[in-house]
Amino acid sequence: MRRRRVSPTELVQDCLAAIERDQGRLNAFITVTAESALTAARTMERRLAKGSDVGILAGVPLAVKDLLLTKDAPTTAGSRIYGDGLPAVDDAPVVARMRRAGALVVGKANLHEVALGVTTVNEHFGAARNPWNTAHVSGGSSGGSAVAVAADLCPAAIGTDTRGSIRIPASCCGITGFKPTFGLVPVEGVVPLAFSLDHVGPMARSADDCALLLAAMLGGGRAREALARAARGATKRLVVGISEYHLRDMDAAVAKVIDAALKELRPLVKDVRAVRIPELDLAQDASIVIGGAEAVAFHDDNLRNHPERYGPLVRKRLEGGYQRSALEYVRAIQAQVTVKVAYAAAFQEVDLLVGATLPAVPARIDEHHVLINGLEANTIESSTRFNSPQNMAGIPAMSVPAGFAGGLPVGLQVIGPAGADDRVLALGGAWQRATDWHGRRPPASTM
Repeated sequence: MRRRRVSPTELVQDCLAAIERDQGRLNAFITVTAESALTAARTMERRLAKGSDVGILAGVPLAVKDLLLTKDAPTTAGSRIYGDGLPAVDDAPVVARMRRAGALVVGKANLHEVALGVTTVNEHFGAARNPWNTAHVSGGSSGGSAVAVAADLCPAAIGTDTRGSIRIPASCCGITGFKPTFGLVPVEGVVPLAFSLDHVGPMARSADDCALLLAAMLGGGRAREALARAARGATKRLVVGISEYHLRDMDAAVAKVIDAALKELRPLVKDVRAVRIPELDLAQDASIVIGGAEAVAFHDDNLRNHPERYGPLVRKRLEGGYQRSALEYVRAIQAQVTVKVAYAAAFQEVDLLVGATLPAVPARIDEHHVLINGLEANTIESSTRFNSPQNMAGIPAMSVPAGFAGGLPVGLQVIGPAGADDRVLALGGAWQRATDWHGRRPPASTM
C-alpha cells in the first residue's frame, strides 16, 4: 500500500465482498462494520498520499472477536445478556492500538457464547462453520475469528484465549494463532471469562503476520520493534523438548501428522529431546475449577436476574460454578503454582516445548463428541487438555498448521517460557519457511 500497488479502499472492498459472499455459508461474523471500515480506509488512503506516518498495519483489514469493546459497533459477547450489545464510547485498549497502527476493523467475529465453549456453535447467532468442511465446527471460543482468516474474508483477527480459545480454532481451521505471555497484551475492555486465565492475542495466516500483529498490540517502543521481526529470528541454537503430555491419547491419524511434523522440525534447531512434566496432570481439573468459579463470579448478577437470556447449555455450564467451594478454588490455585514452577524447571533444560494442539480433528456440528481411534471423547475435555496448562502458567504458546487428517487441519503447538514470545514466534516462523501448510486454502465450497 505504501508503494501504491493496492489501495486500502480496494482491499476493504474486497474483504467486504468476500464476507457478503460467504457469510451465509460460514457465519464468521455477528456484525459487519462496512460503513466505518470504508470511511477509515479512505482516511488511510489520504494519509498514504500525503506520506504521513501510517503505522505498521497500514490498511490491513481486521476482524475483532465480539468480546472486545469497539466504538463503531455494539459488543454482544455472543450472547443476549446485553440485549443488542454493549455500546462503547472508546475501543478496548488493544483495539485502539491496532487502529493506531493502521488496521481497519471490518467486523465483529462470531464466538462461543461469552467465550465459554470450544466449538462456536452459538445458541443465539448460529454456528461459525469450518471452511474446510462446513459440517464440522470451527473450534472456539474464537471460532469466527479463525474462520474469517482461513476463508480469506480478512487477513487478520483478534482472539482471546482462556483455556485454548485462540489455539483450538487456529488448529481446527488451519491458521496460526498465538497466545502471548499473560499480561503482555491488555485485557481491559474485554468482557472477561476468567480474569486469571484470560489472554488476548493475534490470529493470522502465518507466524510472521502474528508477530506483526502482536507488535501492534503492544502499542510502541523497542519491544514492539523487536517483536515485529521475531518470526525471522534464528533457531539453530535452540534446544527443543517434545512434551510427552502434549502427545498423549491422540487419534492415530492426528498422531501420524504430528509425528511427521516433529521429524521435519529436527533440522531447524540444535537439538530435540523428550521431556516429561508430570505436574501438568494437575492443570486440566484445576483450570476447570478456576475458570468456572471466576466465570460465575462475573456473571452472577445476570444469572440471578436474567437467566433466560443465556443459551441453555452455556447457562448450565455457568451455573456449575456455584457448586465450587472456596477450598476447591484455593487448591486449584495451589495446583496452578505447581504447574508454573514445573514449567519453569523444564525450561531450564530446553528452550521451547512442542506437541499437538488437539488430540482429534474437529467435531461435527451436530455432535457433542470427537472421535479418538473410533471412541467417543468429550469435546471440551479433549480440546482443552493440551492447551489449559499454558493458560494456567501464563506462558506463550502458538498453534501452527502441520498437515491434515481426514481432510481437516491439524495444528502443531509451540510453547515457551514466560516472556519468550519472540522465541516461540521464531520457531513458528522457521517451521513455516520450511513447510507450506500455512499457505493452503480451503475449497470454495465444502457443503
